[in-house]
Amino acid sequence: MIVDMHCDMLSHKNFSSSDPAVRSSPDQLIEGGVGLQACALFTESQECTTLDEQNQLFFSLIEQDERLTPLSYEPQVERSLQVVRSIENASGLGSDAQPLQELFRKLLLLHEQGPLAYIGLVWNFANRFGGGILEPKRLSRDGKNLLELLHALAIPVDLSHCSDPLADDILDFTADKMPDMFVLASHSNFRAVQDIERNLLDVHAKEIFARDGVIGLNGVNYFVGASLEDIKKHIAHAQELGILDSLVLGTDFFYTEEEKFFPNFSTAKDHPKLHALIKEAIPIDKAQSLLEERAQRFLNRVVSAQKKVVNHIAF
Repeated sequence: MIVDMHCDMLSHKNFSSSDPAVRSSPDQLIEGGVGLQACALFTESQECTTLDEQNQLFFSLIEQDERLTPLSYEPQVERSLQVVRSIENASGLGSDAQPLQELFRKLLLLHEQGPLAYIGLVWNFANRFGGGILEPKRLSRDGKNLLELLHALAIPVDLSHCSDPLADDILDFTADKMPDMFVLASHSNFRAVQDIERNLLDVHAKEIFARDGVIGLNGVNYFVGASLEDIKKHIAHAQELGILDSLVLGTDFFYTEEEKFFPNFSTAKDHPKLHALIKEAIPIDKAQSLLEERAQRFLNRVVSAQKKVVNHIAF
């Protein structure tokens, strides 16, 4: 079962097969062989959040499409595609002007509805918690409070959109206060290979590996390189760092009319082309772990830990 740790299915404007901007519809994911998909509740900014609508769409899709089943605290009937929510940008919980406890209560409600694969504190800009790659800012007091709640709820923190100072602070703060915190980068490649700020510094990648976290290989063209083939360079770099066993998929397919993906990897239907390159780059057992087993184990640990604490915390 192929596992993908990041896509933006829930912020698609539609799922029409005739719309070339559609990149990760249920049909496309299933045709691409994905068996478990983390679906982001995406917020660009606190002024423009549709988290509630996206969350409602998640559960509506499950009700309406018999091929889908949610990753749950309890065993579910297996279907073609399991789905689990994540939160891309904690600004989706509420504005910087709201009392922090209101945001925390909203997070608790989302947590009670079912597992959350992870939460990113920011998108590309700054908010009350810290700064994204386009607006660097250190971890704030509110950010520390949110991390403490995430730890209590066993929700992983995602570093993929963090500025370098914010990633430094998150890793330092959690190492001191909560060393067993789940951490990951759900959809990032390596900056040493492709020098853009959305890709990971080696020091952050190695720390994620040291904490038994995962790093999701991203398929957006300018994160990869000149061609999809360059994903092999990112895999080779992980091998050189000794952290190959942290890699998973985080392809990041989102609704766009722009040419943000390669012609041979433009929708989730193209998953097998990426899988083939991965199998060329590393031994088959390592490839299978990257494509399937490692992310499944990570999510199993997360769901098991969340099940123990759900409904036990209140604000």
